Amino acid sequence: MASFAVRQDTAEVDALDEKASESFQSACSSSGQSGSAIAHDTLYEDIQDVRSALDLFLNSQIAECLDILVAKKNLSMYHCMAYACLLAGTSVLSFEREDIAKAIDAAKKANSISSKLRLNSWKRAIGPYSIKDIKNMTPVQRHAELVYAETGLLKAGLQILYDQSILLAVKEVVKTCFTHGIYTQLENYMLYVQKLAAAGENTSEYGLDGHLVSGISFGVSAFNLILSAVPDYVLKLSHLVGLRGDRTLGMWYCRTVGGWDALKSENQASATEGLRRDLTDFVLMGYNIVLSKFTYLSHVDEALGGVILNHYLDKFPNGMIFLALRGRQYASCQNLDKAKEYYSKAADAQRLWPQLQHICYWEIATVALIEHDWRKANEMLRILMNESHWSKCTYNYLYGLTTYMMALDLYPPGEQRDELLNAATHSMKAVPHLKQRIAGKSVFIEKFVARKARKFCLQGNRLLFPDLEILFAIGALELMPTKWIVANMKRIHATLDRLATSRSIYAHDDIALSHLLRATLCRLLLEHDVLGGSVYKGAGMAPSVEHHPCKRMHAESIQEVYKHAPSIQLDHWLFYFAKLEEAQLHIIEEQYAKAKVLLDDLLSYSEKRQFNVGKGERAKSKYSLESILVLKCHACLGFVAEVATRGSTVGAFGVASRKFQK
Repeated sequence: MASFAVRQDTAEVDALDEKASESFQSACSSSGQSGSAIAHDTLYEDIQDVRSALDLFLNSQIAECLDILVAKKNLSMYHCMAYACLLAGTSVLSFEREDIAKAIDAAKKANSISSKLRLNSWKRAIGPYSIKDIKNMTPVQRHAELVYAETGLLKAGLQILYDQSILLAVKEVVKTCFTHGIYTQLENYMLYVQKLAAAGENTSEYGLDGHLVSGISFGVSAFNLILSAVPDYVLKLSHLVGLRGDRTLGMWYCRTVGGWDALKSENQASATEGLRRDLTDFVLMGYNIVLSKFTYLSHVDEALGGVILNHYLDKFPNGMIFLALRGRQYASCQNLDKAKEYYSKAADAQRLWPQLQHICYWEIATVALIEHDWRKANEMLRILMNESHWSKCTYNYLYGLTTYMMALDLYPPGEQRDELLNAATHSMKAVPHLKQRIAGKSVFIEKFVARKARKFCLQGNRLLFPDLEILFAIGALELMPTKWIVANMKRIHATLDRLATSRSIYAHDDIALSHLLRATLCRLLLEHDVLGGSVYKGAGMAPSVEHHPCKRMHAESIQEVYKHAPSIQLDHWLFYFAKLEEAQLHIIEEQYAKAKVLLDDLLSYSEKRQFNVGKGERAKSKYSLESILVLKCHACLGFVAEVATRGSTVGAFGVASRKFQK
């Protein structure tokens, strides 16, 4: 894959940087002003300049965006930060060490510029700033505090990716705790000023502009949403230093900054034009359109996600991000033809950064897997395998998988089929050697596909339902239309009849996998037939679920998984995901107490490290996809808590008012 590059020669960029630095020093000397004074004079001009660059980027005009940012990235902390963010985004997608190193350097530079513009006070070393201290800062100093926190977080995340060391990861997490302290100070200041404004007082002397409000709100919401996604037992150490997640508060901040909350005040409406407003809107779109389909989540508002996406598509009709999100929205509604149309539009929206196109190729490959279009999936995965460095392990496995399925489904026994099967075997053998580590830890999906590849070789170059299994693992079965669910149910039933007489050592693994897939597809049919395609629309539909034929099949399959679990040789994860599947059906049935018992049990297994299911040497160790299951269980518990108390109003402004009283 082409490495990230600004479309100018390196020498040309360096010359531009040198010229800009000389101009900056000359301006300071001739005016007798310090760099801080210059920054004060141009602060809001710089913010507006970056706003213009961001608009160009969001409409896929990347070259024009870079022209604006590169011109002043050595002069302005906002230009430098925006440039670092773009480098960071592309480096994460490319996953090339050279790109990550460039992004780290840019983040360090932005962090250094903002650090020099912060208030130089002894109070910073001994404790948090008071509201009076922040009020007495200049506008530049207040903005520098925010940019310093933002670039510090950006630098920490990139450093973890680059060094891949668990010790360094711990060090960066400690730094993140200090950054959280800066956000807390700024949040207290913002809430205090907003409280005064709500009481009718003149707050102009406090200098709380919309750009600060959007930045503080985005940072606080990000901390709260990320921490709220992880079970408490995982975050014991963070709780000791006061880091806790409140999803209600995080979502409230996102809605208010964008002006999407029905109870917004005039002050919040004025903040909607803040520079970071788009970031809070991205959170709402990603949460309601994408994440809500991976598992059951609380605080989901699918209609709001659609409204925000419509707003951005009207504003940025050629925006690759928004075209791709529209494709995902159609895929979530099982309209795969329209999804493919928008993914193709998104891929064609820009050519400068292939890393962004690779997102669309992945989505197109996923849809092709659902539709058994092995050739198309194979084509997309070949591009990803050759050009993208994000996960060579996963791409090689999926390329081998689609080659394998293409050989079995499209070619009769003979030379062509044998060639394809040999190519599939070659790809599978390479998979375990392509795993990578992040912060000293393996990537969950890479560990999973590596085990599947080894199983392929152990079984004489064979896998059962590899397409359905990987769709299950990446949360894409939920995108499957009814006609394909029915077709795959027929595949499963035919296979179960054959497995009834199997003498293979892995027969119990295959039977358990078949029944887990059947149970999942039965639940999805229930959601389509009874809940209108979404669990978030299904309140009060429990009686219809009770008499649906899929409910009986679901229960039978779950019991079959439990029956065969003690004899499973390799795929011990099937037992734990069967429990999650059973809990999800109980949620649909509105039997929340039963669901909670199962979900709590699953979390306790991981918390106490109690694994003892199946046979084989790994029966008592961690199982595949454990981290994903833990996150899903925690999310489902949040959903259960929300729907079980539906009808009681816990207003977001009530949360904010409690913070006012602190």
